[in-house]
Amino acid sequence: MPADKQPAFIIFSDLSKIGPSLIELRKRGLAVLAISQKQGSAMVQKGIELLGTPGHPFADITDISLRDATDISGMADQAARWAAEYDIRGVLVNAEVYVDAGQVVSDMLGLPGAGWRASRVCRNKLLQRRYLQEWSPTSVLITAPTSGIADNEQATELAKQYDGVFPAAVKPLDRESSIGVRVVEDVHALLDIVADLEPAARLLVEERVQGREYNVDTLVSDGRPIVTLLTQKGTNEDSTEFFVELIHTTPPNNLTGRETEQIVEAQLGVVDRLGFENGYAHAEYRITDDGRVVLMEIAARAPGDGCLHLYHLSTGKPIEPVLIDIAMGLPTAYPVVFQRRGRQVYFEHTPGILRDVQVSGLDGITPRWLADTTAIWPELAAVDKQAPATVHELFVIKPRGFELEPLTESSNRAVTAIFDLPLDADVDAEEARVRQAVTIFTEAPQA
Repeated sequence: MPADKQPAFIIFSDLSKIGPSLIELRKRGLAVLAISQKQGSAMVQKGIELLGTPGHPFADITDISLRDATDISGMADQAARWAAEYDIRGVLVNAEVYVDAGQVVSDMLGLPGAGWRASRVCRNKLLQRRYLQEWSPTSVLITAPTSGIADNEQATELAKQYDGVFPAAVKPLDRESSIGVRVVEDVHALLDIVADLEPAARLLVEERVQGREYNVDTLVSDGRPIVTLLTQKGTNEDSTEFFVELIHTTPPNNLTGRETEQIVEAQLGVVDRLGFENGYAHAEYRITDDGRVVLMEIAARAPGDGCLHLYHLSTGKPIEPVLIDIAMGLPTAYPVVFQRRGRQVYFEHTPGILRDVQVSGLDGITPRWLADTTAIWPELAAVDKQAPATVHELFVIKPRGFELEPLTESSNRAVTAIFDLPLDADVDAEEARVRQAVTIFTEAPQA
């Protein structure tokens, strides 16, 4: 490699979540070449406005290309042009929509990546069910007519393709993560959903698995799993027909040692079946009351929300350096000794125009309106393992004046807090205290 080329690193990421990686890449003297969305949420739009702002963390981005996720040719071309100018040392994918493009770019440049099978299967809910049947619930694929909305007779025949038990879960194949996922209680409710499908839309209908749910994250280097980490999840499924994630807890406080072993065993089997090569295998599992471990979905990228923050707070070690090591093909490790328990909570709200968020009783904590200010989640600092319960941040991720909708999908969430406490402390009591301290003020929109 010519000596005059500056070492660089390509990262595919939402701008709001790029902060900790930027810090680590700057420490290593690497030019940061970023690919991110052209448009999106209020946080995305604010972040685009702040690009190039002196003193802002985004000033550490050497070059950025704003691309739609479907523009794989454009992203590959951009990466090739960067490679002509820079010595590209690694490629990291932090956003679900860029998994396919990230695999293309890493392979094109001869750099570590998740691998073709892992990348392709992880991007398709149906392929996950078919490749990973040993760990999956029973499911069928329903495809709407290619032209026009299904009439009653067509909808009835389509709905009959699912002959499993109810309640069932329905998952649109054209949407990300848990967006659009909902529960149907009987065949009549399924028929209503099928009748509303857009032409050629595809819907995965499967057994509604009930039980405790967990993020299960495996870091893989050169085909070798180096660590598997679990995060306990909580959603609004008990009070609604949706699956919006509202609580993350690391490490879990509701698993036995044997249950943990069963979940890790399933995850390692899945990772092996996918031929996962390098990076982050982020899966979600449920364990049922009768002890069955069931894969809900898996992704070839790091988890969203504040999950990486929770790993840092609970172990005292940030995980981003390990991800960058893996992407660069460097030997690495993440020896995990949990010192504290971290939890992130999202607050429920009354739909309407967001006017204010107020806090009472959390010393030193004021709401940080990210969508109105920096548009980037800041790095959090770990505390001593015996420190008292510590609320690190209260983030507002929608701007003032934004119309908040009911919590039917993750993009509707508006306010979140991250806290940690000693491992033997009562995390649920601390959550209750935090929730009690926060009030979200909305008003009905004018007619």
